Amino acid sequence: MNAVDSSPALSEPIRTALRLVIVGSLLLAVLYILRPFLPSLLWSAFIVISVWPGLAWLQQRFRWNRLTCTLLLAFMLIGVLIGPLLAGITALATHGETLIVDAEAAIEKIPAEPPAMLADVPLVGSGLAKQWREAVNDTQSLRAQLAPELQKSSRWLFRQVGTVGALFLQLLLVVVFSLVFYANATTLDALTERIARRIGGEQALQVRDQARQAIRSVALGVVLTAIIQSALALVGLLLVGAPLAVLITFVCFLLAIAQIGAALPLLVVAGWLYWGQGDTGWASFMVVWGLVMVGGLDNILRPLLITRGIRMPLTLVFAGVIGGLLAFGLIGIFLGPTLVAIAHTLLLAWIQEPPTPEPAVPATPQ
Repeated sequence: MNAVDSSPALSEPIRTALRLVIVGSLLLAVLYILRPFLPSLLWSAFIVISVWPGLAWLQQRFRWNRLTCTLLLAFMLIGVLIGPLLAGITALATHGETLIVDAEAAIEKIPAEPPAMLADVPLVGSGLAKQWREAVNDTQSLRAQLAPELQKSSRWLFRQVGTVGALFLQLLLVVVFSLVFYANATTLDALTERIARRIGGEQALQVRDQARQAIRSVALGVVLTAIIQSALALVGLLLVGAPLAVLITFVCFLLAIAQIGAALPLLVVAGWLYWGQGDTGWASFMVVWGLVMVGGLDNILRPLLITRGIRMPLTLVFAGVIGGLLAFGLIGIFLGPTLVAIAHTLLLAWIQEPPTPEPAVPATPQ
């Protein structure tokens, strides 16, 4: 009896494995080649997905052509990304030394006795006042600790200005890639639709739409809230006459985007007004303005904006934002919720999928 030839049965799995190895190796090689541009590409994709509904509305409402909307997008990106960076660097180069000198003078003016209102704070006031006295009057006093740290921070800050060329190049690439993506948005949208259908049909299309909506919701909630907070911070800084208002506003914007809090720089300005300028009134105003108007807005406006366009629990959205920030850096603010939205959509689709009926077992003849 001849043995059954099993080579045809084995050849198909081997060919499939070879195809996967070749395609996977090719994709890894492409990713390695594009690695220097991946952050700019991701940022550009997030920006175009976020602003696409607004630009499409403008194009339809005012009968603008695609070129006009593309130029508008370019001016928007230059104003939002490159403009504040150049303004902050210019202000730092012009007033940096003065800022360091004023900060050192403010440190030297820290009084040994805490403000009277600090001791009047219920429950914790006496403890805070005691810690104040111990920190200032200790042999390694607060002044002695802060002054060297301030000098180190200033030297580090000025060294970072030397790397502005690389940052400027990255931002310029973001602008260029965004214009390319927007100019070819219709073609890219059709391409992603075909790829989604090829991978998983209607379910993959639903995942794509959910991921796109997550990006827009986070952009609307996080970025728009940060812009409004920065604008309010700038108003407060101009009212009190704080120096380097543009630079401080840019720092407020970055801290708001990074979910740290836009109110922190305003509290520093309040300390400078109180100890450096001796202006208790404006210092109190800046504390209230920073904590209530700027910081409080974050807890009200951001959840409202995020939940308007995404069908996902707010807890998962914030977990994606914070977890993405910790895992991937600033770009994780968008990448984290997008991945969470994809996983959430796939999980719901899997749960709602009807179970596969088990094949009927034929009855055993008696």
